Amino acid sequence: MSFFEKLSDYVKTLTAGGSLAGVDFLVWYLLFVPVATIIAIAVYFLTVSYIRKPLRHELSAIPPRRTSLWRSRYPIPKYVFGQPERWMAFRTRDIGTVRNALGLTNTEVCSWEQGLSKATERHLFITPPIRGWVLVFGHYLPNPSEDIDTFYKYMRNLSKEVGEVQFFCLDARVHEHGWVRLIDGNVVRSYVWAESVLWNEGSPSSAECSLRMHAFDYEDQLETESLTELNRKLEHNVEHIHALAARWSLDPLRVEPKDFTSEFGLTGEIDQLHVG
Repeated sequence: MSFFEKLSDYVKTLTAGGSLAGVDFLVWYLLFVPVATIIAIAVYFLTVSYIRKPLRHELSAIPPRRTSLWRSRYPIPKYVFGQPERWMAFRTRDIGTVRNALGLTNTEVCSWEQGLSKATERHLFITPPIRGWVLVFGHYLPNPSEDIDTFYKYMRNLSKEVGEVQFFCLDARVHEHGWVRLIDGNVVRSYVWAESVLWNEGSPSSAECSLRMHAFDYEDQLETESLTELNRKLEHNVEHIHALAARWSLDPLRVEPKDFTSEFGLTGEIDQLHVG
């Protein structure tokens, strides 16, 4: 007897008010499963909808600076950089190597929210790998304008240990800015400005040229520049630092949650620069 014949007998029995005891179990099973599945799906969506309603209400009450990384418009809010803004990018997927190169102490695994919070203290936050890069930021990253020679040695040591290292900084208040890229301890490109040219090495990259960024030479007679023209060039550089970072590696303000390989990174204290 075919399935349809069995189903016909079942319907006749049901409409006649007879006993269903003799009906084949397969018919019962094939009729019950779809109905049960539909009911289960409906219950699931109703439950999810009920759970999410209070969550959305709670999120709307969170102050912008305390919002979790996963709920922010930008994953790394600008306030964690401080003023001036500084961050590093390492071409690696090994955050342990980055931690060791930076010489961090009291390191611990942390969530993004914890790392972002501690980056405003005497800590650095090391992100998990993002598209083949590891970002490091915090208020206590070195400031090249304080001691350019020490900073140069520091960057070379980092690059010798990790490989490719990039550094970006900007202070819009006084137009200080810089971009540095080293590979295996060798300077590929560097430019740092703080009231004058502190470091200019290597040929301008294609990204700098396309962004029309201006790098003064050491011997440039800046007194021949009008103050208006000088400020215009400096402001243009500052405004395009993040765009340059995006072309060299990553712009921290444009990283999206889908790029993260993990919700957890590392945080640790930095006591002094390791310059060897």
